[in-house]
Amino acid sequence: MDDKNITFEEALAKLTEAVNKLQNGQSKLDEAFKLFEDGIKYAKICESLLSDVEQKVAKIVQDGKEEDFKIGE
Repeated sequence: MDDKNITFEEALAKLTEAVNKLQNGQSKLDEAFKLFEDGIKYAKICESLLSDVEQKVAKIVQDGKEEDFKIGE
């Protein structure tokens, strides 16, 4: 999966998967560290995608123009 074109839902699923694996406590240290790294990466992707949508929503509220709201640009 290309992380450049990942959707919010895909990133959230990857984050959830990493968290669940870490929580089960069955991972060796090196695997747990990799899961932690992946979790941080996908959390940042989610945060960025949410921020983009938040900015677009704020613009709509400010300008009242629905055509400004184009997800994925």
